[in-house]
Amino acid sequence: MNKQTKIALIGAVILAMSLLFWMFSAEGNTDQTAGNKRKAFVSSNWNNRFQIFGKKPMGLYLFSTIAKAHLDTNKSVHVADEWSDLDSLVRMNNTNKTFLFVGNRFGVYSDEFEAILKEVNKGSDLFLAYHDLTTNITEELFESYSTNFDYAPGVTINAQGNNYYMVNLFQNDTVAKSWTAFGEYIRPRNQHSSLSSFTSRSNFIRINEGQGKIFLMTNPGVFYNYQLKRSAGYKYAEFVLNKLPKNQDIILLEFGRLTDDYGSEEEEIEEEDGQKADDSYLVLIFGNPTLLKAMLLAIFGIILFVLFRSKRIRPVVPYVGKKKDMTLAFADTITSIYFAKRQPYGLLQLQKKNFYTMIQKHFYIDLNHIDQEKVKNSLAEKSNYSRKKIDDLLDAFNIKDVSVINDQYVSRTLKSQQDFYREVGIITDKLAKRTSKRESIYKRSLLLPALLILTGLFLFFFGLFYLVSSIGIGIIFWPLGIIIFSLGILRMTNPYLIVKENIWTYYSPLGIKKTYNQDEIRQIEILTSGVVVNFIEGEKLMINYWDLSRFDHKQFKDFITKLHTQEL
Repeated sequence: MNKQTKIALIGAVILAMSLLFWMFSAEGNTDQTAGNKRKAFVSSNWNNRFQIFGKKPMGLYLFSTIAKAHLDTNKSVHVADEWSDLDSLVRMNNTNKTFLFVGNRFGVYSDEFEAILKEVNKGSDLFLAYHDLTTNITEELFESYSTNFDYAPGVTINAQGNNYYMVNLFQNDTVAKSWTAFGEYIRPRNQHSSLSSFTSRSNFIRINEGQGKIFLMTNPGVFYNYQLKRSAGYKYAEFVLNKLPKNQDIILLEFGRLTDDYGSEEEEIEEEDGQKADDSYLVLIFGNPTLLKAMLLAIFGIILFVLFRSKRIRPVVPYVGKKKDMTLAFADTITSIYFAKRQPYGLLQLQKKNFYTMIQKHFYIDLNHIDQEKVKNSLAEKSNYSRKKIDDLLDAFNIKDVSVINDQYVSRTLKSQQDFYREVGIITDKLAKRTSKRESIYKRSLLLPALLILTGLFLFFFGLFYLVSSIGIGIIFWPLGIIIFSLGILRMTNPYLIVKENIWTYYSPLGIKKTYNQDEIRQIEILTSGVVVNFIEGEKLMINYWDLSRFDHKQFKDFITKLHTQEL
């Protein structure tokens, strides 16, 4: 097959498809071209009713447009969504207004309706097209009030000798409905007259109220968009609007629009077995897999947010005042450095340097002076401390045999150094007591609590899903999920261990608190996975490194190593 043949074949296929498309299109339009030239109005939404500017079949866009065109050029249509809007619109221009409402149900507070009637008495007009009015409004307008209806797909409305045939459509089908008209009513005051009717019953009346007028209509559906597209509907709307003055602004009373089920007492829905049907939001969520996934993802995201935010937030650092006596804190720092490097001789040299610096600072004596006897006598005289103890302390710092320096030697030297500080007043009893009250808190790792919380939530909602689906095993999952979730919360909220002064407070995974006295420690066993603390009365406390957070794990190891060294 050559190139020209291929082009010709493709062109023939395109031509044949175009011909078939034209033929079928022409066949589908024969009804419109032969008889009715007007295209059918088609819309996908026949549920939204009485929207002021809605362009759907049951909206009021055409009526609002015709009402605006009905007015003089210097007049306009305003919308009052709130009572405060109406108050400001009424005061605008200090002229009479036309209050207008078209909808299913209308209702306002009694004082609000009385204020509207007060404006009507001054010369304004009120137009209400409704199916239902609230009781306070009917009692204000009538002494007694009732309505009748004609159930039919359409009615013929007679207005001043002209007939207008109205139909009820839904999705382009003619459907029967109740066409409401005024029944027996008694108007206690002022004159009233009928403007239009069907089946010998008025559906549009006018009531004189002071200098103004009240127009009431019981068929708001005649102003739907699809009605006004019909010739009869348009002419009837024109007839109605011509009863309203052209030289007054129109205010749409949208704040009085009530929902279709306002004030109704819905009966409880029951299933065939006589039990109440579950109409909660959980049924909707569990019945839709997409909503269920979205809810679970949202819960998972919130949990992740809380976990990561809690790891990044540290408590506010309290205000630290002027430094006073940091000797003991400095000694603790040196001890921490020693535990990190494990060099007894290096720590001894740091202690010596610290001691010499403190003596020079408080007593103005340089212990590095060549004449040691003179220096020692001067220090004993100024500090009122035993000369023998001073000699022993300085000899301990200046020992020549490095091989005898070990952990116990450094610990004894540090104790002698701190005894000197206390007796000469460098470390006061108040400071020592305040330092001993420092509290150390060691917290658990967040990994296991997070897993428990997520597992508990999953089992809880999984159990609820099974219960909603009438699967009996769900009764086991949701309480199990609550228990596991509670365990995770307890592990996350409670610390692992609190050490304050000589009291150890331990919190079990179930949140049970138990206290131990540090002075009753008999032996400390340092293992690879943790620490076993043995007390005098045979009690044991096992601290697992894996259950501590990374930061608290390191701090606790330093603390227990220091305590173990002191015990030695």
